[in-house]
Amino acid sequence: MTTSEPAITTDSWAAQLEQLKARYKHVRQPILVALNILLHDPNISVAGAKAQAAQHGTRITAASVAAAQRLLERRDAPPAATSVPTATAPQRPARRDRPARVAGIPFDAEALVRGVVAKIQGQGSAETERIREAVRRAIAALQAAIGS
Repeated sequence: MTTSEPAITTDSWAAQLEQLKARYKHVRQPILVALNILLHDPNISVAGAKAQAAQHGTRITAASVAAAQRLLERRDAPPAATSVPTATAPQRPARRDRPARVAGIPFDAEALVRGVVAKIQGQGSAETERIREAVRRAIAALQAAIGS
């Protein structure tokens, strides 16, 4: 520590640390200690902050100081403009191969299942009919070859 660092009394230190704990309930103790140190001296070095935290019985790291600096930046930044939340959730763009779903159309699962079954049966019937026609042609060709 240098002589230019302000002397922090234990009473004000503890009181301010308790205020920070109340404000930032989900922030870890070392980050709050580093934030308290930065509030007293924003230009303190990491080594100086570590030494000062050690005097108060807390071990901090450079990551704690960096996190405290981010908290301090957010604290000093003006609050973001709050807008009235809309009732609709943001929607993804519709896929090109699928039409967009319309909210007003009732959903009938039974009709969809019946439609799929009919489509599969129709495809099966068409395939069966093609096979039958191929067998008929083959029989006709064999009869023509034997009859001649």
